[in-house]
Amino acid sequence: MKYVLRVFIVLILAVGVVFGVFRYTNPEAFNQSGDSGLTTVTKPAATEKNSNRVLLSSIEKEGFYLYKGSKGVLLKHGDNEFTYTNWSALIDAETPEMRWADFNGDGKKELLIKAVSEKMQDGSFIYEIYILTPTKTDSGEENFDVAYASRNTWSSILDNHIVEEMRQLKSCKKIIQFAMNAKGKSINYDKETGIAKSGYVGYARALQNKNGEYMTVSKWNKGSGIYSVSKDNKISISVDIDINYKNSDKVQRLGVIYFELFLNEKNVFQVTEKSMVFKPSKEYKVSNPKKVAEVPWDYTENNSNTSSASNNIIQWIKYSTEYSPDNYTQTKDFSSSLSDINKIKTIKLHDSYIELIAKKDCTFDGSSMKSGDYSVIINDKLDISYTCEIKTDEKSQKLIITFDKSYPQTEIKSITVNYGTK
Repeated sequence: MKYVLRVFIVLILAVGVVFGVFRYTNPEAFNQSGDSGLTTVTKPAATEKNSNRVLLSSIEKEGFYLYKGSKGVLLKHGDNEFTYTNWSALIDAETPEMRWADFNGDGKKELLIKAVSEKMQDGSFIYEIYILTPTKTDSGEENFDVAYASRNTWSSILDNHIVEEMRQLKSCKKIIQFAMNAKGKSINYDKETGIAKSGYVGYARALQNKNGEYMTVSKWNKGSGIYSVSKDNKISISVDIDINYKNSDKVQRLGVIYFELFLNEKNVFQVTEKSMVFKPSKEYKVSNPKKVAEVPWDYTENNSNTSSASNNIIQWIKYSTEYSPDNYTQTKDFSSSLSDINKIKTIKLHDSYIELIAKKDCTFDGSSMKSGDYSVIINDKLDISYTCEIKTDEKSQKLIITFDKSYPQTEIKSITVNYGTK
């Protein structure tokens, strides 16, 4: 029996030696570390040997390692370890973002940790931010003061320090105006247009009903606030703004309130001066209604093709042209277009509206006007149309599309007119 046991032990030792030689001579066969220069853990977190702590993220160059343990979150820096028991329970839902940089402008670096705070029903995450400022205890040992920006910190800042007002312009119901100012300071408005004359102001486009009419805002709400950290270490917040309309169940994500945060000398988050702004969603951008034409202007394009059409009903127009303030009149051949633009005799562009004058005996189909199926796009990005009408006189019929403001010549580089569908 002793002989058998000795043989068994010898065999185990032999296998161990072979395994060790194989690993030593073939290090890549067991290399799971990847790029050691990475500042975050990109692979699934692994439990350390003889421990229940799980590595979440790290900045290896600076010696920072962040773990989740049985008693909370543990930060290891060199030989020192710090435990935080009240940090997010979902901190391991996604690899926390860690930065070692100056976040309060004092010339010294702090440790920033951005981590998941909450998971929404759609699967998206809400985040919170911790900034750890290095300090020393009375005995000279390393310590950290922790500043915490929770998922609700942004709302406290807005509620306590900012006044916000949303209105549709009196002069143009298409444009929704979002104005902000510091608490205690009023927001003044122009009596005729309703345009704000003070504060931080942004603009966006209202939604239309099935008849193409711009609806009336009934209320607005602030949604989720998302923290971001830029490449140059600026901390910012984007707060969703949602709009509800009268007699409609539509909810519009109009845009976001955007502002930046910094850590003041009291280790409290504060809004960075002049950083607050309302940013409309891309599809709802409009031109600034304060920038209007100082003097009236106009531009004319005449159709060189004078032939009459076999079908005199104008149902679909799609026409684009480059515009230069140096030209007042041009003559072009409209006949090459597939749309009904060849049934137009003259196009007249003004600072606040555009006229499409039909050829003799040609008339516009009014159904697209009634349904709001028209637009005037400038510079391939903004729809400046507001209202539409058809006028008839003894000589011809005109389609007139008014704009949402009076535009300076310099603001228009190209223009596309759409009316109806093919």
